[in-house]
Order: sequence, then C-alpha cells, then structure tokens
Amino acid sequence: MAERASAQERVWSGTGDGPLAGIRVVDFGQYVAGPLLAMLLADQGADVVRVDPRGGPRWDSPVNAVLFRGRRNMVLDLADPADRARADTLIATADVVIENFRPGVADRLGIGPAASLGRNPGLVYVSMPGFAANDPRADVPGWDGVVMAATGAYFVPEIEGPAFSALPLASVFAAAEAAVAVMGGLIARDRDGLGQHIEMPLFNALFEAGGAGVRMERSTQPFKYGDLVLAWFRASDGRFVALGSAWFRHLEWFVRAAGCEAWIDEGLVDYDRMMTDHDAVEEVRRRLVELFAQRTALEWETMGRANGCSLAMVRSLAEWLDEDHPVVAGTLVDAHDPDLGRVRVPGKAVRLSTAPDHIASPRRGPGADDAELRAALDDVLVDDLPSASASAPAEAAPTSPPPLAGVRILDFTRVAAAPTATKLLAQHGADVIKVDTDPSNRAMVHEPIGHDVVNRGKRSIRLDLGDPADREVLAVLLPTADAVVSNFTLDVDRRLGIDEPTVRAMVPDVVYTYLNAYGRRGPWAHARGYADLLNCVTGIAERTIGDRHIDSGHPMLAVDRPRWPFTDYAAGAIGAFATMLGLFHRGRTGAGSFGETSLEHAATLEQIVYALGYEDRDIAEPRGDAPGWSPLQRLYVTSDGAVFVGARPDQADRLLDALGVEAFDDLPAAFAARPTDEVVDALRALDVGVHRAEPPGTLIAEGGIGATIGALVEDHSEANGRVVMPGPVARLSRTPLVPGALAAPFGAHSEEIRAELGVD
Repeated sequence: MAERASAQERVWSGTGDGPLAGIRVVDFGQYVAGPLLAMLLADQGADVVRVDPRGGPRWDSPVNAVLFRGRRNMVLDLADPADRARADTLIATADVVIENFRPGVADRLGIGPAASLGRNPGLVYVSMPGFAANDPRADVPGWDGVVMAATGAYFVPEIEGPAFSALPLASVFAAAEAAVAVMGGLIARDRDGLGQHIEMPLFNALFEAGGAGVRMERSTQPFKYGDLVLAWFRASDGRFVALGSAWFRHLEWFVRAAGCEAWIDEGLVDYDRMMTDHDAVEEVRRRLVELFAQRTALEWETMGRANGCSLAMVRSLAEWLDEDHPVVAGTLVDAHDPDLGRVRVPGKAVRLSTAPDHIASPRRGPGADDAELRAALDDVLVDDLPSASASAPAEAAPTSPPPLAGVRILDFTRVAAAPTATKLLAQHGADVIKVDTDPSNRAMVHEPIGHDVVNRGKRSIRLDLGDPADREVLAVLLPTADAVVSNFTLDVDRRLGIDEPTVRAMVPDVVYTYLNAYGRRGPWAHARGYADLLNCVTGIAERTIGDRHIDSGHPMLAVDRPRWPFTDYAAGAIGAFATMLGLFHRGRTGAGSFGETSLEHAATLEQIVYALGYEDRDIAEPRGDAPGWSPLQRLYVTSDGAVFVGARPDQADRLLDALGVEAFDDLPAAFAARPTDEVVDALRALDVGVHRAEPPGTLIAEGGIGATIGALVEDHSEANGRVVMPGPVARLSRTPLVPGALAAPFGAHSEEIRAELGVD
C-alpha cells in the first residue's frame, strides 16, 4: 500500500474539500450522463481528472461550463500505446472510473471493467450505457431521446400520440442513481477492501423513475375525479397561476384565504364529494377561473404562500434564473467561466454541513492540465503499481451483503420525493423504519399504487407524536438510528420534536437528511410545494406547454403534458445521495452531519443543459409542440406509430438515403409513409439510434422488455393478488441491491418494532 500511496501522490492533487476529499475519479464520460455524475462527485470534494479524446469533448455546448467544473482535464488517444499506458496508470491509482460507452466499447479500448479491476481490485468502476449489456438493444446508440422513447417518457394520457420533452431526463436520472450507487460501492469497499463493477443503464434508470407503473392482478384503487389535478388559472395581468391541489387541504386553505368560505359552507369543497362527483369538480373550476381573474399572478402567489397554500406564479426558466430566492437558497450560484465570463449556474445538488457551499473551481479547457498530468503519469513506473495478485484473489470477488447492511434509517417522510430516497436506501440494504405520524394518512401517499412503489422494503411503526406515551417510544427508537430522513415543512418538524438539533442532542453522530420544496434558506423556504408546482416555478412546465397554449387566451389550462413524476424521483435520488455521503463521512471520521436538498434543486438539475445564464446567452431550447432538438434528433410519426431518431451529424447522408429523400424537410413525410418496424430495422442497420415511442404500459406487460432484462420484481398481495413493478436499477456486481418486500400497510410492524425496543 505504501507503493500505491506514492504513485497516487505523484498523479493526484488530493486538495478537495468535502466528504469525498481524497477520493480520486477518472471521467471518460461524454455528453451528459457521465460528466454529470463526475460533477456530482467533484462538487463533494472528489479529485476528478477528465479524459477527452483528441479533438476534445464530443459535445461542444455552453452546458460544459457546468458539467466540466471542478476537475482537471487531459487528452489521451487510447489507440496510442503510450497514451494507453497513461490511462492504465490513471485507472490503477484511482478510486472511481466513469464511462458511458455502449457495452463492450470500453473493453475494446482496453479500459473495460474486467481489465481495470484486474489492475486495481479496489476500484469502483461505473458503466453508464444507454441500454444494459443483457438488453437485446445493447448496441443501439443510447441518445437521451432514444432512451426516453423506449421508456414511454414521451406519452401522456390526455393527448394522442407522443409529445417531445427537451430535457435529457435519461441522463439526469442515470447520473443521480449512479451517484447513490458509487457511494454504496465506496462504503462497501471501506468495509471489506474490494471494489466492484456498477452498471447503471440510462434505460433502467428512467424505466423506474418515469413511473413505468405497477401491474396488479386486481386493483383496489378507486376511480376518482379528484384534486383538480394541476391547473393553471389566468390572472388579471394575463399571467398564469398554478394551483397545485395535490392534497385537498391546500384547496380548502386557499378558499378560506381568498375569502370564499361560502364554498365550504355550501358543501362544495368537500374531500369525499370531490373524489367522486365530477360536477362538483367542474363547478369549483368554474368559480376558480372567475376568482383568479381578480388579481395579478404575483399577488395570488404572495397571498398563497402567506397562507400555506400550494400555489405559485408560472415562470419561465429565464425568469427563474433571475429570481433572488434560488440564489439565496444556493440552488443557483454565480461563477466565472473562462469562455462565457460571469455565469449563473446550478449550485451543488446536495448541501452538507461538512463541506463548503462554494463550487471548487470553474471548468478548464480540454487538455488544460495535459502537460502536468502526462509528466506525473510518466513518472510512475509500472513497478510502482500494485498487481492484482498482491491485493486480491485473481478470481471474481465473492458476493457480499449490500452496502448498508446493518445500518438503521428512520423515515419521517411523506408523499413521494423523500419516501423515494429512503426506498433507495432500503435497496442498498438499510433497515428503514417508516414512522407514520399522521393518523389519517391523508398527508401520505395514500393511493395503493404510489404506496407500493415508494414504501417497499421498509418496516413501519405508527406513532402519534402528540401522545406522551408514543413520544416515549420515539425517545427509545431515535438512539438506535444511524440516519434520519425528514421532509416536513420547516418548523413542523421542530413542533413534532424530530428536527435536526433535537435529534442530534439525543444522537450526536446521526446523519440527518432534510428534503423540502424550496430549501432551508431564502424568502420561500417556509413555502409549501409539490413536484408539479416546482415544475411550474422553475420553468419546466412553461417550456413544455409552449407559447401557443400560453397565448391562447383560455382562462384555465389543465396541465399534465408531459407526465411529470420525474421531479419527485429526482429529488428522492439526490436525497439518497445526501444520506450516503453522510454515512460515508461518518464511517471514515465517526462524525455525524446534516445534509439537505429540495424539489427546487431537482427541478433545476433536470434542466441542467439549459439552466445557465450569461451575457448574450445563446442556447436553443425546444418549446411546446417542437418534435425534437433537430432533424437528426427528433420524434417522427410513422404509418402506425412514432419513433425517435438519434443520429450523429456524420450520419446525415445515410439517414436521408435510407428514407429515399434528399433534404431534411422531406423526412416527416418519408417516415409517415413507412411502418415503425421497417424504419427501426433500416436505421439500426446503419448504426443510427432509433426506437419506437413506447406507451408506458408495454414496459411492464407480460413478456415485455422489463421482464426480458430482469428489471421487474413480482410479489403477491392479499388485496391485489399478483403485483409487478420495477425493481432496483443499479447493478452492483459484488454487493447486489435488494428489492425488499412489498410495502405493508402503515404501522404494520408496530408491535414487532416495539418488541425489539423493549417497550410496551
């Protein structure tokens, strides 16, 4: 190990600040997924070296000002023996390697997982292909649009056919899930000294995050009109206000705050009635249209926030970038970029008490550190590097328990985002105990399908924290926890006695993670909000709905285009990353920590390819009904469906020839004249990325692709019979994740947990 340390000291700077200080990362990634994962790790103090091919990054975009921050850059030609030797030395002295090639490409380049782990058995090697190695589509180029088409992300129930979204959600979710998995790999390595290969396919990540759904033999979920979905109402100044009535009580609070208590006295605003009475819902909508037309959008937003209502003015991304709140909250930060000058960019997705808030360093140009790094790598002799036989047995490392085996996490979360975080932690082996503090469960995810997805793998105890006897049970339970996750609105957790200072006084080394709508700092910190509302606040929904609908003059828009389960899941994955960082830090130092993220952070991260502001900003952002980013990256309607085509510029002529046309303008008609299967077969033969735009239901259907690639888990429920849903998506070769048991009713394990604690 002394020889390894010597080699590492010559190559790596070791100057990071944060929980990942001292962790060395090699980034071979291109486009969004790999670089975004490297950015998440660099933001937490990892020493990252980015390796580009000759000619620089494959994607020349302003977003590289964000994706490439906090790392040193060099250029290597892996076909050149000398550069291959340098790459080998980097890998042999690293802790983490990231690549997002198609399966098998890294092996052909000589830097694949088998060769890399042979050189460095303690390595955590991350592959991020579009489709998994065991997927029949493994050779299909995994462009974001291709993967989104494959996962049903372009379909919405309310409109015919697929609808394009300009956000690279497949890459964002793969990066967030991979960040959690990397921490799991590092925690397991600290436990037993061995690394492993992690495969995090973009398809698998979005397959789970996009709400691929649950297939039940018999569903007990009642049909409902309820909750008004999410609606936009036009205010007196022509701007829209989004009323997120995800939970009925917020509508009641709003009606009272607006001086319309008579609606309640009439029995119109009644939960049970609105869940079943379509006419009542329509009458409330009609009255809301008239009401919102009486004040400006900003006046409604101010009034709503002051009264705890889930309500906000609809903003564009440009307006979000100009707001004061996200800057104070740390969601956006001002920095200097060598090419763009002063820029406003997304800040750290996770803020930790053990790390500074600031971003370590701006991006550096391709090869900016070439001379320094080449000299350091060339100074390391082969004899300095450890051999596989000196560090680990030559055969594959044996399977070990999941990374968080033996870790207990108390889950004080509700709704969707934060429960998703604890579900991911349970998949990594933690004993997650969900503490149900709401006797009515109306503030929880009460729909059977939602509950089954976000609460599987957990145990549950019901505690009424207003009852002195139950508070005594909590006082016994808290000291058994290694980590706590909470998402109550600010100050509510304090009133319940589960806020971070109170818990830390009882458990000094606890890892505490907090997730809310708008963060803990800034003028909106105490405001309530759900994911659908944050999509409106940050610009996601405004870009999606487009100018044609916004300028239509219609007084109300029912907005569900495209489907947005995404922001909740993104926040959940980031929250799990925060907890994993805290547990990793505690494992190395013995100290607890406080970590936080928010729906606001997640919605901004989803827009990372657009979310930067600078003078003379020039970023093309497809809006509304736009079918894609360009003729080479877009949805095309076929004679029997639709496909997404993802082609490189150098494939343009082949694409035109395959369709028998001479110009891009002729492509829509050419696709419309051909059946989907014919188009897919013809373009894949040319190595062009293409995929049918799948309806979500096909993914978990009997015999569908989910079953083919082993991405589903099957359970049996007394109420619903056979239940099928997506399982864990990160594939850890040595410490595989566990799907856990199907979610039980709230409080189902109360007696069991009380018995373990020795309380009556």
